[in-house]
Amino acid sequence: MDTLQTALENFHWLRPLWLLALIPAIALVLLLWQQRQQARQWRQLIAPGLLEHLLDPATQQKRRGYLWGLLAAWVLACLALAGPSWEKRPMPVHKTENALIIVLDLSPSMLAEDLAPSRLVRARLKIADVLRERKEGFTGLIAYAGDAHVVSPLTDDTATIRSLLNALHPNVMPLPGSRPEEAIEQAKTLFADAGISEGQILLLTDGVVEKATAPILEQLGDTAFRLSILGVGTPDGAPIPNDRGGFERDRQGNIVVAKLEQDRLERLAGRTGGRYERIDASADDVQWLLEQPGWMEGKERQLDRQFDTWYDRGHWLVLLLLPIVLYSFRRGLLVLVVALPLCGLLPQPAQAADWQAPFLTPDQRGAQALEDSDPAAAAEHFQNPEWRGSALYRAEDYAAAAKAFAQSDSARAHYNRGNALAKAGDLDGAIDAYEQALEKDSTLEDARANKALVEQLKQQQEQQEQQQNGDDSQDSDNDSGESGQNEQDSQSEQDGEQQSPSESESSGDNEQNTSEENPSDSDTSDSPGDDEPQRTDTDSPSPEGQDDQAEREQPESGNPEEDGQEGDEETPAATLQEGDVSDEERQSMEQWLRQVPDDPGGLLRRKFEYQSQQRRLQQMRGETEGQGTEERW
Repeated sequence: MDTLQTALENFHWLRPLWLLALIPAIALVLLLWQQRQQARQWRQLIAPGLLEHLLDPATQQKRRGYLWGLLAAWVLACLALAGPSWEKRPMPVHKTENALIIVLDLSPSMLAEDLAPSRLVRARLKIADVLRERKEGFTGLIAYAGDAHVVSPLTDDTATIRSLLNALHPNVMPLPGSRPEEAIEQAKTLFADAGISEGQILLLTDGVVEKATAPILEQLGDTAFRLSILGVGTPDGAPIPNDRGGFERDRQGNIVVAKLEQDRLERLAGRTGGRYERIDASADDVQWLLEQPGWMEGKERQLDRQFDTWYDRGHWLVLLLLPIVLYSFRRGLLVLVVALPLCGLLPQPAQAADWQAPFLTPDQRGAQALEDSDPAAAAEHFQNPEWRGSALYRAEDYAAAAKAFAQSDSARAHYNRGNALAKAGDLDGAIDAYEQALEKDSTLEDARANKALVEQLKQQQEQQEQQQNGDDSQDSDNDSGESGQNEQDSQSEQDGEQQSPSESESSGDNEQNTSEENPSDSDTSDSPGDDEPQRTDTDSPSPEGQDDQAEREQPESGNPEEDGQEGDEETPAATLQEGDVSDEERQSMEQWLRQVPDDPGGLLRRKFEYQSQQRRLQQMRGETEGQGTEERW
């Protein structure tokens, strides 16, 4: 009795919207009632003896029997689809074991601008697309430069990882350089900590030095981890901008041009069982890298927890439908019931354009793909070189577009080739293409204007390089003078800080810690990844200093016990309502908040610096090997 009462209390429909399908059943009931009313009307008008010869009672009875059977089947089917349930059962939790660790290169070369707006921005946008498309599985993120750091361990919360992407920049890394082998080692550690033996590593980088290839192959040789690489950059490359308005230089004083090492990356991905693809504007590159047939199919694991779910009892109602279905099949009615709904699935006349595709020329198919905003597919169809070049230009593949335009000798083709070369960064080639276009057609004013613009841009670049060379030589000549001036400044600062002994001691401790923790700063002072963290530590206030300043600027109407004064109020200042705060107190609080620096990467920077310090301590103790003195960009 208690079980029946509990079932009645818990009874509900899992899919109640299917009950709306009972509305046609109501219409069927009205039809049966109308037929019975018509039969009664005939009996009132015609004599019973004559009515037996005019109407066939057996046929009418059989027809009504079919309708009543259809009504019963309809009602039972709707009730079964609605999902009656009154019992909960424990169900095990299974989770797809599709693990992906994204490794992002944060070396200084990722600031190159051969991809607009920069390689780093394009890589971060591509990672955001990958995270947005991942609906299941575990995802982790590792960033590396001179060393590797875990941004996020393996998790199914991709929204949290996306929130950290904007803070990733070379200036958050404590050591400049490019050591992907350490990032791969960190990825293996993350997999091991999560208990995952098979997974995938997606590396976004512009190059891997030859010295790092052997350690990576050794790390992944005896594992089931696959390394896929997404190349970020162009083969022609671009100089690396620094925070001084110029470009990075190597130890010989030459401007460093960071090029995409496409062949080496492709060989490395192939030897580790993965794939290589160059970054583009569409999502096809990442889909091709990650979606390989047979990889991680059926990889699920049962978690150590269960949850109760409502048990669907609708299948018992299906058993009541079997006699009706068998009888309908015997009478041929079931075929009619199934065939009628399928008639609505026939192709519509609006889809008749599909049959024209085999009769279109390749150029016509390319034009159709271009109208559908798919320039990459259009370039594959076009046979006309100028049309193919236009499609490649829209797909932002400027080098291939220039090659396509070069197959034609018209003035318009040379003009378009110049535009593509200018976009690709080949200014000299663009000027030559514009000159050939003007030789073919001297009235082509667009080519003349673009040629003048590119020449002006080339002249500006040459002036910047000359100015940079002069600045570097002047900086080297003034090193001794600046060092003497710094000594005088430090002496004057010490004289002025004698009034505040605590601040002087704190400043001295900070300088000493900085010099001890960064012994190689003098060797790598030209790199932005090393200057930026130091400037943040000295210029921006520390969290402790902000807290002290907040305590000094808080109004005295706070908690009396904390202020060391007696009062009648027992409510702390943290629980004061907005109306209880005066205008002066609000302005003071807003002024304090404006002093807090807007630095989204500050937390990651301090975390990475602490981890880097711990690793250097281990190297000093001999627990780990050093990194060497090789210069990597």
